[in-house]
Amino acid sequence: MTVKKTVVDCTRGISREERAIARRNKRESLISSGSDVRRKKKRRVRRFQKQTEKMVKLLKETLAAEAAEAAEEARLFNLEHPHQVVSSTPFQEKEFGDKPLQTIRASKDITPDLSAIVVSLALFDGSRMLFACSGLAIPSGTTKLELRRFVTSRRLVEEFNKNRNIDDKLRIDVCLPDNTHMDGFLGLYDKDIAIVTSCDFTYCAPTKDVCPVNLDLHAPLPSDGKIIAAARAFGSGRLMVTSGLLTGNGIARWEQITEAALGGPLVDQDAKFLGVNIRVEGPSSWFLPLMALCKRLENFQLLSSRTTDFRGYSLPPFVSSIIPSGFWFRIKQLDSLGYPRPPPLVLEFNGELLETFEEKFGQLLAWKGYPYSVSNPRSREYVWPLLPRDVVTNISRSVVKLASFNGSVRSFACTGLLIKWPGTEGTRTVILTSASLVRSRDDHFKIDNNLTIDVFLPPKQHAKGTLVFYHLNANLAIVSLDKGIRGIRPFDICHKGDLSKPVVAIARKIEAGFLMASKGEVVEYNPRDSYFEKLMLSTCKINKAGIGGPLINFDGAFVGMNHYDGSEVTPFMPRREIVQILKGEVNWRRQSGLSMDVLHGVGCGSRIHRRKWPLPEPYWYHGLLTMDKYDLHPHIGRQLQ
Repeated sequence: MTVKKTVVDCTRGISREERAIARRNKRESLISSGSDVRRKKKRRVRRFQKQTEKMVKLLKETLAAEAAEAAEEARLFNLEHPHQVVSSTPFQEKEFGDKPLQTIRASKDITPDLSAIVVSLALFDGSRMLFACSGLAIPSGTTKLELRRFVTSRRLVEEFNKNRNIDDKLRIDVCLPDNTHMDGFLGLYDKDIAIVTSCDFTYCAPTKDVCPVNLDLHAPLPSDGKIIAAARAFGSGRLMVTSGLLTGNGIARWEQITEAALGGPLVDQDAKFLGVNIRVEGPSSWFLPLMALCKRLENFQLLSSRTTDFRGYSLPPFVSSIIPSGFWFRIKQLDSLGYPRPPPLVLEFNGELLETFEEKFGQLLAWKGYPYSVSNPRSREYVWPLLPRDVVTNISRSVVKLASFNGSVRSFACTGLLIKWPGTEGTRTVILTSASLVRSRDDHFKIDNNLTIDVFLPPKQHAKGTLVFYHLNANLAIVSLDKGIRGIRPFDICHKGDLSKPVVAIARKIEAGFLMASKGEVVEYNPRDSYFEKLMLSTCKINKAGIGGPLINFDGAFVGMNHYDGSEVTPFMPRREIVQILKGEVNWRRQSGLSMDVLHGVGCGSRIHRRKWPLPEPYWYHGLLTMDKYDLHPHIGRQLQ
């Protein structure tokens, strides 16, 4: 029998050299993986540093812009107020009328009646009083806010403007008959009178201590010329009265009187209201009779206005409006942007300017490298992620912001699209936009030849544009560039877009230049109701900034050029009509030998064929200040008799 020997492994596993190799490989692997971690960490740090640098750069640019704006504000203020010197001498209010009411020959005790209609108005810069006079309570109209209106002398406006400074912190304090105080807001004025308004923000019923004077009770001037003047002292709240005589031509002479009587009432000895003091010199005063006062207030649109909102609001003839304290530069900005100035109280009570070029729509998209996220809280649109990346790139390099200016005042702002002019074999890049950019503000059927055009492609490229073609009936215009813009991708609008697919309306945000997009569909349109029979409609929601902007499909093909008329749908000029007009213009120029750089336009033709393109005008809105034309209060107030 053969015995099988057992084999014993005497190597004790792997050799020493193999173990050393394994350790070395493990160490190198750990080192390598650690290097990858460090490299990733360094990349993250570098990205964070770059992002931080961009944010710091943008913050510095913002601070520099704010400093430049403050310097411009100071320059404009000093330009308009070159000799503004504010007196350091404190104002001393002078009271009058120490005699009891019975000694000034009133036929009865009229103190309660006079006290209810007379307030004191004081002008302050911080805590320093600059001037004080009186005011007369008048009917307040019908608004959702509880307003109290007072008529006073224009002298208060003169003191306001004289003491205005760059800090712009002047304020009006109204002392009521019960010696309580309210803020006042100086508003409309003319050559003689001014209006101060207070508001009760508690929405309670107006206090019975103040009652408007009855402007419907007209009384003749007394034949014996004996009259009484009333005023209210701001410091003590005391009602002051004095007697006097009429001397003719709206002038009276008094036993005692001071400037505190400015804005105060005149009554006869039977306590019938006669007028309001508007000027005081020595012992004499000039007053505005009741009949003339009512006509002025009617002209101010304070007694019989049938306005339900502020659309188309403009100042009445011979009436001015004070620039509210704290809003001087804001008003100057509105002027430079071509917007209407607000009605009284709208700025002070945070009213809105609607139908502006700066409003946004749809989903926003910032340019590449912008360090902050942008959004539109008013919109739930989700568009940009649905578009192919190359389409978004093409849009960002072809859609520009346009603005036209008459001197330093902006006339219009909208969007434009860089295109290859059809018929020029792609050799000429121009901007397709709306003719509204260059229309005259005085005559819709003419262009304004004095306008300059600014072209902006974010983030920093500006160029001057020149109008070379317009078609007023079709409301389109072609603008050429005086210098090249880098990195553009002009659209070839001859490429046909499918109208059956969903479409996207594109525009540039007027302030920052962000892209805006809203999606929708092309819908049927009744040409009989059209202001241009070849228009079509989409359900995309845009605003005035979208005028002249492109309508594309999701393949990026050009479908048409958008217009805005304030309706729920968006009218647009179809691609085929635009191409036909532009090709026809090229052929006409070639036949006539006219250069492509020379301005040529197609007007509106005869008056019969003129079509006005509707465009909502900017207007101010404040829901609590609009008036109900069906609920105008009568003028009845405190009857002084």
